[in-house]
Amino acid sequence: MSLLNEQIDVRSTDGGNPAQFIWRGHTFRVRRIIGDWPARAEAPGAPATRIHLLRVSAESESGEPSIIDISRDDASDRWTMRRQWN
Repeated sequence: MSLLNEQIDVRSTDGGNPAQFIWRGHTFRVRRIIGDWPARAEAPGAPATRIHLLRVSAESESGEPSIIDISRDDASDRWTMRRQWN
């Protein structure tokens, strides 16, 4: 597992689910969403955030499968790649 916390560019479906994303110049296709849950505040006493974590099954351009945790900040519509499970 790699902890990344790097911003990514996400293309979503009409329903708002991620369909693909670009990370470090590579495109990953989201095969399915495994889990979706609200994230907790990073530190005790920190204000509540509207961040959702998604665990997805994704496939790289070369067809290599991976499990990846991504998050979306609802306020800024910013997506972040959190972890890649190999």
